[in-house]
Amino acid sequence: MGTEKRERQKANRQQRLAEQARTQRVTTVKRTAVRWVVGGIIALGAVVLIAWIGGAFDSDEAVTPPELTAPVEVTAPVGAATPADKPAVSIPAELPTELVVTDLLAGTGPAAQVGDTVLVNYVGVRSADGTEFDNSYDRGSPFPVTLGSGGVIQGWDQGLLGVQAGGRRQLDIPADLAYGDSAVGEIIQSGDALTFVIDVVSVTPAGS
Repeated sequence: MGTEKRERQKANRQQRLAEQARTQRVTTVKRTAVRWVVGGIIALGAVVLIAWIGGAFDSDEAVTPPELTAPVEVTAPVGAATPADKPAVSIPAELPTELVVTDLLAGTGPAAQVGDTVLVNYVGVRSADGTEFDNSYDRGSPFPVTLGSGGVIQGWDQGLLGVQAGGRRQLDIPADLAYGDSAVGEIIQSGDALTFVIDVVSVTPAGS
């Protein structure tokens, strides 16, 4: 009788173990299936998202610039000039020993006097060989000169008297009215005479 009981207990224990093992296998299969399904959904979503982004960037609307409703007008500074406007400079046949003033183009309006401010574009060269040392055209910005203030060489202070807006004047300046015995920069040497061609942008009377 005791043996029979033990056998039944053993059989019941084996049955419970088998059911637990079967339940564990089912749970594992379900978890694996869920993982596969979730992974597939994520992968599909990534593919759809990439395709949507690619289509958005490939669309004509994304790369087409907006149309301007009105033209944009760019205004150059007053008196601005370009290298194309730069005049050629003819050097004198002989080095000047005194200031030589030559009007190449006539201007209009009031003639510049001491105290007036003259706005100019210019080219400067050595009178001896025509080597250029400075010009305002490449900079695209005119140069203001107040006559008689001592802000420029004497050849300019004297040579720009009487200029008119729109005029062009050549100044052949001896060394004593330029930089004298001083060398300036890499080009102007001691005792150099200088030649300038000057375009007058405007003349502003003193006190205006």
